[in-house]
Amino acid sequence: MNSILALVSILLVVSTTAFVPTTPLTGQLSSSATNSVKKNGVLNMGFMGGDEDTKPLTRENEPEEYFSTNMDKMSDEEKLPIALAGLAFISLPFIAGLIALYASK
Repeated sequence: MNSILALVSILLVVSTTAFVPTTPLTGQLSSSATNSVKKNGVLNMGFMGGDEDTKPLTRENEPEEYFSTNMDKMSDEEKLPIALAGLAFISLPFIAGLIALYASK
């Protein structure tokens, strides 16, 4: 019994240490990537850095026509049946499962 317990504990230790990374993630970067970061001090990825004259979006400078879906254009009264159908779609399988569970007793 002790040998089985020792074998299980060894397998448990081996299996849990199998997921530990052997090298840090910074060691996997290429030398050119680390040199460019060290030279510039900033890593530019090609977005959010070129246009300095853009203003943040506020209510005043937001365009009158903006992207909206058909669902955004609906009133709350028109959205209510869709919301209730979604709630029923999610909850009905659980209710059916409970009925089947209690019917089998």
